Amino acid sequence: MRAISAEKCITEGKLELQRLFEFVENNATEFKAYEMEKGIFKKILKIGLIAIQYYFSEKGTGDVGPEIKLDSDKILKKDSGLRPRDYFSIFGKLKVPRSSYRLEGYWAVMPLDAQADLPQRCYSYFLQELMDFISIRDSFDEAALSLKKFFGLDISSSRFEVISQDTHTSYDEFYEIKPVPAAESEGQIQVLSFDGKGVPIIKREAAKLKARLGKGEKRQKKKEALVGVSYSVDSKVRTAEEVARNLIYPKESEQKQNKAESVKVKAQNVRRLASLKRSKQEVVAEILRDACVRDSEHKRPWVVLMDGALSLWALVSKALGAIEYVGILDIIHVIEYLWLAGNTLYGENNAKTTKWVYERLLAILQGRVGTVIGGLKQSIAKRKLTKRKIDSLNDVIRYFENHREWMKYDEYLCLGYPIGTGVVESSCGHTVKNRMEGTGRRWSIEGAEATLLLRSIYTSNDWEAYWQSHMIRERNLLNQKQFEAIGYPDDYHNKDWGYERLTGT
Repeated sequence: MRAISAEKCITEGKLELQRLFEFVENNATEFKAYEMEKGIFKKILKIGLIAIQYYFSEKGTGDVGPEIKLDSDKILKKDSGLRPRDYFSIFGKLKVPRSSYRLEGYWAVMPLDAQADLPQRCYSYFLQELMDFISIRDSFDEAALSLKKFFGLDISSSRFEVISQDTHTSYDEFYEIKPVPAAESEGQIQVLSFDGKGVPIIKREAAKLKARLGKGEKRQKKKEALVGVSYSVDSKVRTAEEVARNLIYPKESEQKQNKAESVKVKAQNVRRLASLKRSKQEVVAEILRDACVRDSEHKRPWVVLMDGALSLWALVSKALGAIEYVGILDIIHVIEYLWLAGNTLYGENNAKTTKWVYERLLAILQGRVGTVIGGLKQSIAKRKLTKRKIDSLNDVIRYFENHREWMKYDEYLCLGYPIGTGVVESSCGHTVKNRMEGTGRRWSIEGAEATLLLRSIYTSNDWEAYWQSHMIRERNLLNQKQFEAIGYPDDYHNKDWGYERLTGT
């Protein structure tokens, strides 16, 4: 194989550029804007491919002389010919000629791989990033169709899953080195929240979840991913009446609110993690680590917001250990149980039930949980209710009694603490559900994990910094031997790729 000719690239590039403007000139009168723009784009892709070829011609073949002497005193001789490698760019495919240094029985050195920071696979890093970015939002089949439609790239949908499984491997290392958010960008309260969301899995994976089924049991079709979030938020003091009115009579509340009341506090620096493969303990530990890094001296009050899963409360409590925190039960789950009780006593869709729910919610927000529980017990004792209704009311009583220690809402409101799990609930939606669920979508554990972690990065607003960090890590893993062989300093890989430069921090 011959080296790429720079002169030929320049000639072809100028010719294609001339053809581009001739295309515009010759068709401007006849073509509509859509046709013209589409035609220009296709021609620019062709020019881009020539420009990439020109880049490699200027970069050279990686020729560093007739031989390379290693630290072990072994000498690698340059091959007489050039060794090609495929390079699949966003503009199309090309072959890159490389000088190769070999010693029989020893590994070969291709200096250009390190000099140009070439990826292990034939797909360029830019193309890999685009493949990931599309496939974390659409199915792999749809992602393949998008690249085919707009870029003319014929890539099998299975390759998108392979690339995502490569990319997500840098997850832990990235978050170990990620800088702490600036103190001025943080809110006054540190919040941790967790919830589960089912992911549909393929049959062979489902069979592993529970090998033997009991009588009447159906094969499990989903595996729960645990979603954890860590964020900070400013305090906002509210009254029980204000909150109850907003939640039960939202339209009337909106009309009465003044501008001061309507100001909403916003979650700051939200770190999201959704995982199917990691244990719940590992997810909790990672979210806890994020909070500890951001508030290492625990200067902010810590709040844990969750729904009613007692096993998860126990797990989080154990993980926090001696760390002081306030546990808060999600108020929306409380309201759901109040509606269950109200509908049981007074029926559905009537003003009396709504008024009953509002009054009990107000009592709970004022710290009178015991009063509400007592009233429900009296209803069971004094009314002639069917067994089904009694069972429903007992479910509500049991829920409130089991979670009473996390229902001190009068204290939480006075301190300005959040009382809803909206951040983790929305994370379950846009980090998990929006991509993982859908007609015909079934996942392997490994495939789901890769996509969930990449979506966690994306929804945490860390995508750009993560991809740069991933390329640095890949460069280190792939090319360290090449650097050593061709005499580059140990810190060469950090020379142009400093984290601060990449992220703007």
